[in-house]
This record gives sequence, structure tokens and C-alpha cells, in this order.
Amino acid sequence: MSLLFVRRLPEFEYQLLGLMLFCLLAASALGSDSDFSRSLLITHFGLFLLWQPILKQEQSFSIINIAFLVAFILIFIVWFNLWISAFWMLLLLSLLTGRIFARGLGRAAYGLAVVILFLELILIITPTLFNLTGVSGPLRAGVIILLLALSVLLVLTPPRKLESAHIDFIRGFLLVVLTLFLCMGSVLVTYSTGTPYLQSLASTVMIAALFLFAMAVLWVPRAGFSGLAQLWEKYLLNIGGPFEQWISRLAAIEANTSIQPEQFLNTSIEHLMNRHWICGVHWKSKREESLAGIQCNNHVSFNDDKLQITLYTYNPIGPALLLHSKLLLSVLTFYYRAKVHEQQLIKQAHLQAIYETGSKLTHDVKNILQSTQTMTQIILDKDTRIEDTREILKQQLPLLTQRLKTTLEKLATPTDDESTMGSMANWWNQLKIRYSGRNIEFIEKINADPEIAIDAYDSIVENLLENARTKRILQPEIDITVQLQCKEKNIQLRVSDSGSAIDKSIATTMFIEPLNSEDGFGIGLYQSYQQAKNINLKLGLEENTEGLVSFL
Repeated sequence: MSLLFVRRLPEFEYQLLGLMLFCLLAASALGSDSDFSRSLLITHFGLFLLWQPILKQEQSFSIINIAFLVAFILIFIVWFNLWISAFWMLLLLSLLTGRIFARGLGRAAYGLAVVILFLELILIITPTLFNLTGVSGPLRAGVIILLLALSVLLVLTPPRKLESAHIDFIRGFLLVVLTLFLCMGSVLVTYSTGTPYLQSLASTVMIAALFLFAMAVLWVPRAGFSGLAQLWEKYLLNIGGPFEQWISRLAAIEANTSIQPEQFLNTSIEHLMNRHWICGVHWKSKREESLAGIQCNNHVSFNDDKLQITLYTYNPIGPALLLHSKLLLSVLTFYYRAKVHEQQLIKQAHLQAIYETGSKLTHDVKNILQSTQTMTQIILDKDTRIEDTREILKQQLPLLTQRLKTTLEKLATPTDDESTMGSMANWWNQLKIRYSGRNIEFIEKINADPEIAIDAYDSIVENLLENARTKRILQPEIDITVQLQCKEKNIQLRVSDSGSAIDKSIATTMFIEPLNSEDGFGIGLYQSYQQAKNINLKLGLEENTEGLVSFL
């Protein structure tokens, strides 16, 4: 039963608020000498603990919190007077004002509670504290009864289930300051001019109204004036110095692609040290740990997986300065991570270039080795005549030596991408000689003899032929054909076979990325496509059907 009551307690928030205010107002009206007023105060604090405007009901108190709370309640009850009552009402006023921006019935209920406390402070408490003649006797009793009746009105508010609402302490603090200004201003005017308190209160209210009206006019931009709102926002943003200058300078440093991440970090922190409120910066990355300036007692830290940075300040770090510091450090960390990522991409691109260069030369060496193995088989073949063997070696060895020399030159200077230019007809004849005796048909229709990139053409054709010959191992009956057509400068080179079609999943990616291969690196066609692209050739799969696979 008790657990059910606790769960339903938030539904009676307005009733608790009304009873809490009723007990406090009644205790203040009875005075500090009455035992009944102390009973009402005990009831008031009990209701306050049930109301709990800040702490959630499921949150438990620690022993220290309970000790402080019990001490405060005992002091309030034992030494209860109007000064302590005024102090407590101001605290309640700040809490209630922070909840006044709810919706519907909640807004009206908390607004009524704020009005009750406000009227109690300026009409009853303040003139009594300073022995001033405020509201006359019968009228004073009427005001007290009216405030108690308004509190009872809150009790009669229908219960409803409420959701947790945010408490705006800044607005509550500003209303408390305004209330203190009205109270103290009215007392000061009364003592200075000798006018009655209510008249002084009216004058102070008029002065405060004019001031708030002027602030409202100046808050919005108009007539070329930027407005106090923009000045306030700019102040919050630029607590430690012009934030725009910091961002611009940081972006300018980051735009330098030649600067290393650690150099970028050191330079940025040197500019960060120009903030007058910063006494030191300590940072630790995977490569470096250093301290700029000195360490102070006040600091704020920002930890990241790539960078840990601590900012030391001369003065204690308040909420606004903490937000500003976190923003500065997060921007610095973001740019540092971007610079580290940029260096990683450059390194990956360099490794990719090395990988592609090495894989291309590996294919060249592989093709040379295959040519050597073919000549070795011819030499070891007992049926081949010595004259035929000598003729083949006479034709093949100079070409093989030249290719091996070219490959070694590329290996010595891998950054040299220039290809040797030469006669197309001469290249075609050498290609037929290299692949003579391998059951490959060569067909040509040549009407011109332009210069071509010999190395690129060699690499492309050899990769296509070696793939076709590898397929022939599993499908011995297939025919391999190489066809060259040249009309003026229009060159078409086609390599085809009569074997099975290439799988569609492989056909769509063979020129885009390296493939998995059991007898190589799977990068031959990818490299051939890149080489063809570099010399303005188009390499693609022209036909992919059963019995005809053709590359053009």
C-alpha cells in the first residue's frame, strides 16, 4: 500500500505545493514564539521533502546529505524568525520560478505559487523586518487571509500525472534578484524621502518597469544597433578571446598539407597559450607528451583515443568557461584527428603504389619465367632437331634478354612510369615469335605502322594470353586467337578463346579491384586496365558467352 502511494505521489504535486505554502505562511503569520508555528514548520519541511522539486523520488540520500538536511531543519525551527523565513522564501521562489515555464495547468499552478510568495515578501515580510508601516492592520489581516486562501486553491487543483520537468535556475535567480531590488529599493526610498512604504514600493516598481522596458527595446536589433542579445551571445562565445580568430587560425594551420600532426599540434597549442586566462597546456599523443606553460590548480581535461589534453587556467573554471574550454579542445582534437587521418591516407596511397608497382613487375617476371620454361622444354625435347632448337633460341634469347633488362630497370627506378615507344609492326612480329609453338592463332589486318607503348602493350597482351592458357589447362580443346587491326592510328587488339564464360560476379569486378587467385596475385587484369587507361586505351570484356570469351 505504501509503495503504491509513493508511486502515485507525483500526481499530487500541486496539492503538496499548496499545503507546503499554507503551512509556511501560517507559521510566519503566527510568529516565532508560538509552538503551533513550529509544528507547522515541521509539517512544511515534511511536505517539502515529499514535493522534492530537485531530487527525484527514487534517488536515495547519503548519510552526509541527511546530516546536512537535518541540521538545516533544526536550525530553521529552533531559531525561526522573519529573517530566516525571508531567506527560505527566496530559495523557494527561485525553485518555483524555475518550474513556471511548464504547460497548461502546471504553468498556472506554479505561477500562482510565485505570486503568493512574491506578495508575502514585499507586502508582509519586508515592512515588518524594517519596522515600516506597510499594509494597515485590518488590510494586513485581509492580505494574509487572501494568500492562505490562494494556497488552499492550489490544494483544490485536480490531481494529474506529471512528467519530470527541467528547472531553469537562471530564470529563478534573476527573479530573486528582481524581488530583492524591489524590496531593498522600496526600503531605501522610504528611509531617504520619508514617504510611506507602499508609495515607495510603487515608485520602485515603476523604476524597475522602465528599466525592463528599456532592456526589452535594446535587446532586439534595430536602427543599426546589433542588440544586447547578440552582444551577450558573443560574450558567452568569446569568453577567453575572439573565438572566430582561433578557428580561422586553426583552419589555416590545418590547410597546410605538408605539416605533420605533431607539428600541427605544437603550433596550435602555441596559439592557444595566447589566451590570457590559460596558464598551461599538457598533451599526450601516441608519439609525444609535452607541457607548454605551467600547471595550475584549475584545469579541464579532454580525452580522446588519439589525444589526451589538459588545459590549466589561472582562475577557477565556471560553467560558461568550462563550456568554452571544452569547445576549444574538441575543435583542436577534431583537426588533429583529421591531420592524423590525412597522413594515414597518404601512407596507404604510398603503400598501394608500391604494391601495384611490385605486382606489375612480378607479372613481368612471371611471364619471362614462363617463356624460359617453354624454351627449356624445347631443348629437352628429344624429337626436336638441333637446327630447330638453335633457330628458336636465336630468335627468343635476345627478346628474353631485352625484356629482363627492361624489368630490372623498372625495379631499380619504380617511380619512372614512362613506357618505351616503338614500332607496332615490329612489336607484333616479336609477339608472334615469343608465342610460336604454343597453339595460338595470330590474325592481323594492318594498314599503318604507328608508334605504341611497347611495355604497356606487352604487359596487357601477356596477361590476357596467360589467363587464356591457364584456362586451357582445364579445358584442353579451346582455341586461343589474337587479332590486331590497325587503320591509320585506330588500333584494335582482341584476345579471345572458345572456352566457358567468365562468372558474372568476377566479370563485374575484374577491372575494378584485385581478385582472389590460387595461382597468382589476382591483380593482372586490374593492372592491365590501369596501364591501358594511362595510355588512353579502353580495355574491356567484349564478349562473355559459352564458346566465346573476348577481350578488346
